[in-house]
Amino acid sequence: MSSNSCDQHIQQNVLNLVDNISKEELIQLIKEHPCVRGMISGYISEMKFRQFATDHPDICYCYKPRDHDRTENKADLVCDYKDKTISIQVKSIQTNSIKYKDGGYRASVQNDASDKRQITLPNNDTILTTNYQIGEYDILAVPLFVFTNQWNFAYKLNKNCRKSKSRRYTEEQKQYLLATTESISYPLADDWTEDFNNLLEIC
Repeated sequence: MSSNSCDQHIQQNVLNLVDNISKEELIQLIKEHPCVRGMISGYISEMKFRQFATDHPDICYCYKPRDHDRTENKADLVCDYKDKTISIQVKSIQTNSIKYKDGGYRASVQNDASDKRQITLPNNDTILTTNYQIGEYDILAVPLFVFTNQWNFAYKLNKNCRKSKSRRYTEEQKQYLLATTESISYPLADDWTEDFNNLLEIC
């Protein structure tokens, strides 16, 4: 058997591993292991938002950039809306950050790349970072399921997200970088909106 055939055989066995457990066993596994639950919840959120965007009457085309080929686009979803192309980053609420205070909930959203990568800033500085650049995507979308038990989302324009204050970067570099976490509350404060249509219009 050739090396290529062996690789394909192993890859198929990995897929078969998932097929050879029951749905009930898979659900139990996810519920029992927080690290698995955290990872899978992000993909579920992306899938649910993609379904929502695909059904939008004024969005004519949506696609998800390949996870391992993000040299040109760091977004989770790219949509053609009227005469514009809009990129959307879907990020989940960090459930262990949720606190109840003053009659509502407060939490954090991880708003950065999963891995460090080398980027070149507009001032030509090259840095190794997980931070997103300002303008690297258009809209941040965050599922509110943990609060509402429904698949509705809160939104914020990229340009309105918090800017980095990290001491790892110079003052000039920080003006191009977003903070790695975003704060959210529920009920939503004025810096978030559930009006997706309005953000599509003003992007």
